[in-house]
Amino acid sequence: MKVVLSRVEDEPLSFSEELEIEAEDLDGSRCAEAARVEISGQLTRSGTAVTATGRVRASARLLCTRCLEPVPWQEEEEFELELRPRHEEPHEEEIELESEDLDVVYLDDEVLDLAQLAAEQVLLALPMKVLCREDCKGLCPRCGGSLNQADGCSCEPEVDPRWDALKTLKDQIGES
Repeated sequence: MKVVLSRVEDEPLSFSEELEIEAEDLDGSRCAEAARVEISGQLTRSGTAVTATGRVRASARLLCTRCLEPVPWQEEEEFELELRPRHEEPHEEEIELESEDLDVVYLDDEVLDLAQLAAEQVLLALPMKVLCREDCKGLCPRCGGSLNQADGCSCEPEVDPRWDALKTLKDQIGES
C-alpha cells in the first residue's frame, strides 16, 4: 500500500496493513521464508515534514547461523521517522550526523510505500546471530551433515598434522 503524503493535512492520517515480505527482500542468508508483517501507525504533518509513528509486528523462520536449521522468530518494534522531501537533503561533501539525523528519511516524491517501510523496520529488528539452541554444534566441515543429530555425520575426526611429532613421541614413550 502506498500513501500520498500530500493527503496528510491538519489531522493525522492513520494506516494499518498486513503483508508478506519475501526472504530475498529482507536478508536471504538469514531468512528461511517470507516474513508475515503487520504495520500500523499514523502520519502527522509538521511544515514540509511528515512524522510517521507506529508499530511493526513480524514473524518468520530464520536460519540458524551454525547449522542452517529454521528457527521461529517474532518481534514487535515501535518506530518514529521524519519524512522529508529529497530537495531538503543536505548536499555538503562531509557532514557530521547527529543521532536525530538517523531517523530522517528523504523521499523522491510525495508517496510513502508502507511495504518498503515495513521491510526496513524488520531488517533493523532482525538479530545479528540466530541459534537454534545454545549448544548448537553446527555443520561438519567435510560432509556438511548436522553435528546436532546422531546420524548427521559419520566422518572420522581429522587429525591436525602439526600434532604428529607429539604422537610419535608418545608412541616412543609408550614402547619403553
